[in-house]
Amino acid sequence: MSHAPRAAPLGNVMHGGDNHGFVTNEVAVAATTFLVWDTIIHIGDEVEYVWSRGSISWIQFSYVFVRHIPYLAQGAILTLVAAPQSGRTWASMSCEDWIIAQFAMVEAITLAVEAVLIIRVYAMYNCSRLILFTILFLFTIEVAAMITILSIAIPGVDFSDTCLIISAPSILSSYWICSLVFETVLFALTLVKFFRSVAVRLGKRSVLFVLVRDGIWAYAIIFVIMLLNTLMYHLAHNALAGICFFPEISVMSFAGSHVLLNLRRLAIQSNRRELTTLTLGGTMQFTPHVSHRTSLVTDDGLDGATVYEMHDLTPV
Repeated sequence: MSHAPRAAPLGNVMHGGDNHGFVTNEVAVAATTFLVWDTIIHIGDEVEYVWSRGSISWIQFSYVFVRHIPYLAQGAILTLVAAPQSGRTWASMSCEDWIIAQFAMVEAITLAVEAVLIIRVYAMYNCSRLILFTILFLFTIEVAAMITILSIAIPGVDFSDTCLIISAPSILSSYWICSLVFETVLFALTLVKFFRSVAVRLGKRSVLFVLVRDGIWAYAIIFVIMLLNTLMYHLAHNALAGICFFPEISVMSFAGSHVLLNLRRLAIQSNRRELTTLTLGGTMQFTPHVSHRTSLVTDDGLDGATVYEMHDLTPV
């Protein structure tokens, strides 16, 4: 689940008077199309693993927000971006309001994904309160810092009559760095848990295996898109500066929704195997137990349905 400069929002860089705006537009449409396509092909899994429980829980709300809100927001932004193509121009105040709305939308999605990643790390550490309080403390600092930076930077942004960002305060770069640092901390905690359990052979049905695997690929793709955003924001002085804005939204949505979906898939499939085994009168074993001990923990915080098999889970 920070983020290096999320380049100037798309609406501000679509019309640069050259072909750069066209390229940025094509990338935006492609990113939105990818997200819609990924949503459609996983509808079956969503119904089976997210909506299979009769009661509504935070997981359903989180999944809907992380999975479905982003492409709806992208569609709305694309619609607004098309307005200047008909010759309409924007007042400076309108441009500033538009920027605030776009940053608020991206920030909400980012924080939702980070909340999912926080819960994932919390589960990996056997629901350690020390880990939870430490992460929440850093999370609070991150949010406060990002809001402060935006409140200082946005009034200093200069726009063209088509909402193209002409200049922006240098402090704006710190906005994305805050979140990237926080997610790096979460990734480091994931690696620490992995290396603490490295003496144990983790089966592919092990929850710890899934948590580590998802933590690695999610951090990797988020880091890459944020790094690209940073580079484009600092190096491009035309409409290409915002070329990674839509891909960032798509990547955050993709990562957050699949991390949740994979946890739900593992939980439900594990419960089904347990029921099948009990029906047959046998005993259940998720993976080969080659360690000196194994801890099975049911975390009610994760919807009360996920059975976590973790190795060497001493209190932190």
